[in-house]
Amino acid sequence: MDSKRIIHSTNVSRGHYICLMEIQKIEDDLFVLIGDAYDSNSTLLVHGSDALLIEGMATRRDALELQGFVEKEMHKSVRFLVCTHYFSDHLAALKLFPAGEIIAQENYIHTFQSELYRTEEEQGNFAEPTILFSERLSLRWGRFHLQMFHNSGHTMSTINIDIPEADLIHVGDNLVGNMVYLKYSAPALLFRALENIQRKGRKRLLSSHSGIRDASAVDLAQHYLAELEKRAQTSWAENAGDSIPKIALDDCYPGGTQGTPFENIFHKRNLQSIVERRLFQ
Repeated sequence: MDSKRIIHSTNVSRGHYICLMEIQKIEDDLFVLIGDAYDSNSTLLVHGSDALLIEGMATRRDALELQGFVEKEMHKSVRFLVCTHYFSDHLAALKLFPAGEIIAQENYIHTFQSELYRTEEEQGNFAEPTILFSERLSLRWGRFHLQMFHNSGHTMSTINIDIPEADLIHVGDNLVGNMVYLKYSAPALLFRALENIQRKGRKRLLSSHSGIRDASAVDLAQHYLAELEKRAQTSWAENAGDSIPKIALDDCYPGGTQGTPFENIFHKRNLQSIVERRLFQ
């Protein structure tokens, strides 16, 4: 993924470097802040002098810029941090807001321990959640009614957050771009997770990387997974799976849709998972 980000419009210098975090104002009390590392984001919901964050950036540097924006520019105090699945590319800010309650699904530690790729810095970003729930948790936050629900797809602890007042659903990493990632899950879980998201009927969608987009991305992800299944099954039947590594991403999308370089990286990893785990046989 391109590491260059849009420079924050105020061009504020934080210490010895320029702020690289992209700030998207969605509504007066709703912002999406996108970090330099992996495009990992944090969603900011404002209520009076308080703030609620969904996700916490991937690196210490991005987390410090998030902290500076929330506390020094917005003059808000973080009261809650919601973690959608507890992989380390979303945990960097957890220790920067010690007064904030950390909300997660009860299987969070399974997800954290199952992570295959983690730097020493990312390991150090871990912080215990203070509020755990199993299936559903509702939270009134200003004008927003956050409906958090367990939606295991990307991981066993993944939660999604429905925000009706913003016509928005936060899907964590149940979507990666316009597709899904099989590394830590099973196809059946991902099919079900996509159906659960679609059932909410929201027009806007936000995953844990990049900014808000149209919820039609769920249709693309469903098409991708179904077509990948069909092509993999054909390969298993005809040539013992030998042609699976040659399945092209664009062939798994509807006509006219092209995959991004970022999506191609994860598509190749999906093909590897299919072969190694003999998925779709």
